[in-house]
Amino acid sequence: MSGARRIAVLTLAAVLATAVCVACGIWQATRTRDILAQEAAAAKAPIPVQQAATVGDLPPGSLGHRVTADGQYGPQPQQFVAQRELDGAVGSWVVTPLRVGDSTVAVLRGWLPSTTAAAAAVPQGPVRVDGVLQPFEDFYAAQPRRSDGQLVAISRPEIERAWGTQVLAGVVVLTGQVPMSSPAPLPVPATISDVSVPLPWQNAAYTVQWFIFAIFVWVMWWVWIRRPPDSLGE
Repeated sequence: MSGARRIAVLTLAAVLATAVCVACGIWQATRTRDILAQEAAAAKAPIPVQQAATVGDLPPGSLGHRVTADGQYGPQPQQFVAQRELDGAVGSWVVTPLRVGDSTVAVLRGWLPSTTAAAAAVPQGPVRVDGVLQPFEDFYAAQPRRSDGQLVAISRPEIERAWGTQVLAGVVVLTGQVPMSSPAPLPVPATISDVSVPLPWQNAAYTVQWFIFAIFVWVMWWVWIRRPPDSLGE
């Protein structure tokens, strides 16, 4: 292989490797930014759930946002999500439809030791729900239910199928309710905290790492083009 051709091949390989590293670095930087935005959204004052989400859209800035919802729990069957842990115990999450104006909201009311627990009873009458807006779960989409009828994940399509109506694009994880229910499911911690906005160090470190890899590619390129062809077995 001639010297010019070898340099061209090495340069092309370096460009491709650099493109991969930069793309991965940009993706990690975007993840870092999105996590910070979500955590910052969680610290904002609560807003009505219909301002944070629609049937068709859940903007990234709405994830983790504290919301309120005034309405009444609907008559559709509650959905139980199996195999969820709380303080080391395994039970189920209970998801209940809340009618808010012309919209239906999926409310994760909390954790239960079993689907027959007394706390599973649906509160009657108007309620005001406070909560944190979280995304639906889209894993296990091919098999959303177990043989006992419980959900494997909080699947929006499966919930809409069971309730016969569309729901807003986010799940409200209940943090408070007026009037309170007794007995009531135990509160479920929200995925995104609303007490602080720490830097996601892991994603930030990966961002730096990928850009260092991109620089290293060109260091190695320089080393290889400076080596005599004979040292490469030519």
